[in-house]
Amino acid sequence: MERLLFVHRGTAVEFLLCLPALQATRRRFPQAQVWLAAPDFACDLARLADCVDVVHPLGAHRSLVSGPSLFQSLRALVVLRRHVFDAVIGLTDAIPEQVGRLWLRAHRQLTLQTDVGRRVQHVTDAAAALVAALGVPNVPPTPQLLLPPPVLQAEQNRLAKLGWRDNGLTFVLHPTVGFAPQVWPAEHIVPLAARLTAEYGAQLLIVETEEEPGLTDRFQSEWKRYNLKPVVLRRPHAALLAVALAQASVVVGSNCAPVHVAVALRTPVVVVIEATAAARLAPRGSLSRLLYALPARPVGVDDVFDVVCQVMAASRTGMLFEGKGGR
Repeated sequence: MERLLFVHRGTAVEFLLCLPALQATRRRFPQAQVWLAAPDFACDLARLADCVDVVHPLGAHRSLVSGPSLFQSLRALVVLRRHVFDAVIGLTDAIPEQVGRLWLRAHRQLTLQTDVGRRVQHVTDAAAALVAALGVPNVPPTPQLLLPPPVLQAEQNRLAKLGWRDNGLTFVLHPTVGFAPQVWPAEHIVPLAARLTAEYGAQLLIVETEEEPGLTDRFQSEWKRYNLKPVVLRRPHAALLAVALAQASVVVGSNCAPVHVAVALRTPVVVVIEATAAARLAPRGSLSRLLYALPARPVGVDDVFDVVCQVMAASRTGMLFEGKGGR
């Protein structure tokens, strides 16, 4: 193998679940050039994962229903068509992606399939099966993101300017549920933050991605009511988000990109996830705690608070056995 192209037009969650397959491919073919055409955030994640040589950003992926920029996708297609690839691997089955791949020159075309007969495959397993066809074995269940010292220092400086303190416990909360407000209403995030602060005296970091602009501003009066002053990360780029999550004690959110980034950094997460989505999209980190929810049984503040307390107790017990201090 001399040149491989991965194409992805899906969400950041789907890309993070495919990322172990890219990293395994890099290990299997260390001399090959690995290319990636994907939304901007996915390209940034791939750089942190150190698994690609050339990236073609396709623009922002601003919601679960809108894809990346058509203009940037066409421009990338023009550039990619100049090259011949040993294989083009499509990591989503979106129609624009399938049509675009037909114009590329490749000896093999592979497409990810999560529906096998009547069984729904987890995205990570589907991606592993895809690269197995190239001779790539042993795809791990979770990705791994790297934070080189220069990146770590630069992003820590940015966090410090926002008021971040790195000398104590930190809870990171992501107040969004995509299109399933009945599962974990965003309004629950402030009462949960108040309880966690009262219990642990930790600082709060609130993440607001490009999919929910202005969401945290809706809660200004609620923050004041509980006398809370969280640090807010608005539309953070991948490196800034990763550095913040790597230093967190626990990350709480729905099944969106921040919790999956935390899993890749081995940070404990508490994830509220729709039961119907878990089989295909649930994070698989060993420190992940999943709260399954259905419209008939929404997950409440008490449910999440209790699980966070369990995670904190387990974390402290583990550190005692390892002879470490508090995080």
